[in-house]
Amino acid sequence: MDFSRAMLYPCVVRESLYREPADLVLPISKPDGQYGSGFWYRIDNETGVESTTVAIPRNTYRAVLEIFVSYHGEDESWYTNPLRNNYLHQPTAAKVSAPRANGAFRQVYATIDGKYVGGHVPFPVIYSSAINPVFWSPVAAIGAFDMPSYDLDLTPFLALMLDGRPHEIGLGVCSALPHWLVNANLHLWVDYWSDAVQAGPVEYFVPAIQMNRNAEWRNPDGQSEIGAEGLERFAGWVSSSRGNLTTEVRHKIKLKSQVQVQNRGAVTQIDFIVKERTMVTVMKGNQWLARAQTVMDAPLQVQTATVNAAGGPVLQKTRFFHQLMEAVSLSEGQAGATTTRELTDRQDAEGSALVGEGWGSGRSRSSYQYRDGSKCYARNVATAGGAVIQDRKASCFAVADDA
Repeated sequence: MDFSRAMLYPCVVRESLYREPADLVLPISKPDGQYGSGFWYRIDNETGVESTTVAIPRNTYRAVLEIFVSYHGEDESWYTNPLRNNYLHQPTAAKVSAPRANGAFRQVYATIDGKYVGGHVPFPVIYSSAINPVFWSPVAAIGAFDMPSYDLDLTPFLALMLDGRPHEIGLGVCSALPHWLVNANLHLWVDYWSDAVQAGPVEYFVPAIQMNRNAEWRNPDGQSEIGAEGLERFAGWVSSSRGNLTTEVRHKIKLKSQVQVQNRGAVTQIDFIVKERTMVTVMKGNQWLARAQTVMDAPLQVQTATVNAAGGPVLQKTRFFHQLMEAVSLSEGQAGATTTRELTDRQDAEGSALVGEGWGSGRSRSSYQYRDGSKCYARNVATAGGAVIQDRKASCFAVADDA
């Protein structure tokens, strides 16, 4: 059962100030796909940035970059990576090749001609081989069959690109280990009433992300913690047939990762949470005309205990919790209407598996709730032993009663 097909997370993200579809969509990807990696760019470390050269129409008045990303190899479960003591004291060159030692902070970002123009911490989508494979039959993890994409509003940066010349759109991943696959679509809105529009910058505020890293290990036991907070603001004006409008983007992130290992590596506790708040405001003079705000909260918890019987197979017991909470509000004018969309998607699971023996058992509970004004959708699915034992949909009245 593809339970994630009912999950509207990507649709919620797509809600924005721009109701009209883009007039042009330019691919930010490899110009000639190769067998194995296709048209994806491959990122192997935190210094790698892959770029595509594009020239946009001089009458472009809006631009949004939609980034697609997936992670593999050493970073397939990046959200569980511990931070090791030796990584904290290594020189930068050595850190690039330190496997799974740099903790659980990742940020996919974009550049224009080498200038940073925004980024997102990816939502930790769990693949079917991760944590405990028995959890993902017959249901899928949140977003596993419909990977989310990430929007960056580049309208404040149009002044960099409206000269009719080619410019480089770059993609990278902070703290990446091998390997990540990234590409993007550049959505453009053009003013058919003008041959060219004018644009200029207003604000560019990008302080370094505040990182706190602590690690105490006495192999194999120990613990590590990473905390990250960041706030960035961009603003720029565009003068077109629609008027002289200023677009302001405000983006805030907060992340915390804790990894604890005890009993000579037999017991592991992982706690991870990422929060993001993005606000895009369109201004005319001193008054704002439209505003979109997205708030995302995604906690993850994994508990694993391993029992190694003498001469026998290794038994691994796992408990798992994952949740996505997102709210999107759209406002039209200071006295206009405000619409709100809310999503809560939660999964809990527990089970056991014999490592390398192909045997396992488990049970899971998935609950999904979506609201959009007077519309709503709720669904609860429970599984055990690889079969669905409950699949229940709730009415709007039931959703209201649970609020």
